[in-house]
Amino acid sequence: MEPELAVLVLNFNGASHLAACLEALEGQSVQGGFEVVVIDNASTDGSVELVRSRFPAARLVANSSNLGFAGGCNAGIRATKHPYVVLLNNDTRVRPGFLAALRAAALSDERAGAVTSKLVYADRPNVIQNAGTLLHDDGAGTDRGEGERDGGQYGLREEVFAFCGAAALLRREALDDCGLFDERFYMYYEDTDLSWRMRLRGWRIVYEPAAVVEHVHASTSGEWSDFFTFHVDRNRVLMLIKNAPSAMVARALRGARRRAASRAGHPVRAGIHGRVLRSLLRNLPYITGQRLRTRLRRRVPDADWERLLSPR
Repeated sequence: MEPELAVLVLNFNGASHLAACLEALEGQSVQGGFEVVVIDNASTDGSVELVRSRFPAARLVANSSNLGFAGGCNAGIRATKHPYVVLLNNDTRVRPGFLAALRAAALSDERAGAVTSKLVYADRPNVIQNAGTLLHDDGAGTDRGEGERDGGQYGLREEVFAFCGAAALLRREALDDCGLFDERFYMYYEDTDLSWRMRLRGWRIVYEPAAVVEHVHASTSGEWSDFFTFHVDRNRVLMLIKNAPSAMVARALRGARRRAASRAGHPVRAGIHGRVLRSLLRNLPYITGQRLRTRLRRRVPDADWERLLSPR
């Protein structure tokens, strides 16, 4: 019988982290078994050779180009048929019981479209990076608990707005219903977008504190690099246009204009904002079409997810 779980490890030039990630998975045990699938986004650092030589039991999906987080994960999801897929960044190390805890949480709630884990910093394992993702009333997403010392304050299994794509379980049934990651996003906010689409279809996002992962945060793109900033700023607006009520979209666009004005005296940031604006205009026909589809397919009123919004 095919295992219940497929663990999808997305990799791009991550050979320095990948071995530790896969070794930690070798110590996992879960009822029904699991398969490890490494999706490589055309690495040039020997990652593929490392997997083939040191981890022959792992299935390798080698993409011919870098598809980003969204496209790479989608390639892995399409290559598998397991009832559950677990997304895992290549710069993570799972702690004992990680997979068993995710599975238990999924089985406890048949409407859980995703189960998100507790991420802590690899270099500060007693400090939280993400205990589920928050969505603020201005449309910005943030890591719940980020930077807090882990004293058990996020020790309950509970509902959160969104999952963090660095380490989360997704239910195949929910993906079949809601679609996969939006590949226009490339990377960043694609996980919150998918969570939002799941919520509009009546699925829940559950946080499981017993599934703990140590994470080297933003090791691939570099936090607040130009690449990071461009995709975060653009994708936040794309996500809102696609999913949010009109009033929330309008508030977010007013905020974006204020931020643009504040960056006028900073040439680098102003240049990034100009690139964001041009990209938004190019993507406007696509994203408005997606908005029409997403909003028309709602199964629950906006009040169902608005109760989870966090004030700024």
